[in-house]
Amino acid sequence: MTVRPIKPEEKITARKIQNLAFLLEEDFSGAVTNPEEYCKGYETTRAAFDDRGKMCSCLELLPYTVMYDGHMVAMGGIGGVATHPEDRKKGGVRSIFQYCMQEMYDEGYVFSYLYPFSHPFYRRFGYELNMTRTRYSIPLSSLAHFSQTGSVRLYTKDMDCQPLVSVYGDFIKDKNLAVVRDEYRWKRFFSADPYKDNVYIYLWYNQDDVLRGYLKHRIRKTSEYGYDLIAEELVWLDTQAFEGIMAFVRGLSAQFSNLIWECPSFFDLLSYFPEPYDIGQEIMTNGMNRVVNARRALELISPPQGSGSVVIQAADAILDANTARYCVSWDKGEVEVKTTDREADLVCGIKDLGPLVTGFATPAQLKEAGRIEINGKADVLEGLFPRKKLYINDRF
Repeated sequence: MTVRPIKPEEKITARKIQNLAFLLEEDFSGAVTNPEEYCKGYETTRAAFDDRGKMCSCLELLPYTVMYDGHMVAMGGIGGVATHPEDRKKGGVRSIFQYCMQEMYDEGYVFSYLYPFSHPFYRRFGYELNMTRTRYSIPLSSLAHFSQTGSVRLYTKDMDCQPLVSVYGDFIKDKNLAVVRDEYRWKRFFSADPYKDNVYIYLWYNQDDVLRGYLKHRIRKTSEYGYDLIAEELVWLDTQAFEGIMAFVRGLSAQFSNLIWECPSFFDLLSYFPEPYDIGQEIMTNGMNRVVNARRALELISPPQGSGSVVIQAADAILDANTARYCVSWDKGEVEVKTTDREADLVCGIKDLGPLVTGFATPAQLKEAGRIEINGKADVLEGLFPRKKLYINDRF
C-alpha cells in the first residue's frame, strides 16, 4: 500500500468510499457539472492506494488545538475512516494510521482523538477510552428548588458573540482535551437560526449584567404535544450561573417535559437535587485518545508539589519514536524528561499512557485492571497521575 495526501480531484473517490462504508445516501451526479464542489476539504484527507493505484482506504486528519494541563497543544482529530468493501482486511487502514502518526509526530502534535465504531478495533492503533459523560434525564418538575438571581437573553445573530466565546474560553482553561475553537468552528457553533432550526442559545447574566454562562439546546418531539429539551452545550463559570440556567429551564415546563443533558463526568449533578430518584442516568463513552508524542506529553504534565522522579517505560507498536524509558523529574513546578536505562517504576503500552497523563484513570486503577505494571514508587505515581477534569464537546 502507498499512503499519501490526496489530490483535489481524488476527493470524490474518497467520499464515495466513505459513502459505501457508512451506508450514507448521497447524489454524486453533480460531480460532472460541478467538480470543484466535490473537491472541498481534500487537504485533510489521507488515503491508501494499492499497486494499481486504486484508492482502497481513506480518513480525515483534522487539526485541532486542545487544552492540556493549562497548555494549548496540537491534537489530530480522526474521522471518516473507511475502506471500500471489496478491499477490506488488506491493511489499508493500518497503513494510513502508521503514515498519519508519523506525520503528526513530525508536525508537533501531542494527542490524537477519535470517536470509534469499535473500541477494540482502534486499540490496535494505540487509542484508548479517555472520557465518559453521564446522560441525565431530568424532569423539569424536579427543578422547582432552583431560584433565579440573574437574567436570561436569547442570542441572535445581530449580537456580539465575543462575550460567549470568552466564557467558553474561561470554562475550558482547567479541562484537559477541551477544544480551543477557531473561527471556523465558532461559525459552525452559531450557524443555526432559532426561528428556522429550533436550535437556541440562551445567555445567563448575573446581577451586574456580566455574562457567566449559556445553554445551547434543541428540541425533540416525544408525542403529538410533548417535547424534551436536549442540551447541546451547557457552560457555567460559577454555581450561581448553573443554578440560574436550571431556574430558566424550569420556566419552560409548559413546553417541555425533560431536560436531557450529557454532563461531563467531573460534575456532581446529583448533589444539586433533593431527590436523586427523580433523575435518570446513563454512562456514555465519549471518544478515544492517543498519545502521539510521549516525551512531550510527559514534559507538559502538571507535577505534584515538591520534587521527585519516576521512570516510565512506554511501548508503541505504531510509532517507534515513543518506545523508550523516560525518567520524569520535577522540582518546584519544573518538569524534566530524559531517556534512561534505569529500571522502570511503571510499564505500559502507549494506549494506556493517554488515560494516565490526561487524568482519566490513575495508576492504581489501571494496575487493578491488569493493564499496566507497577514496580515501585506507587504513591509517587499516584501523585503524578491524579484524576483530572476532562471535557470535549466537539465531534469530528
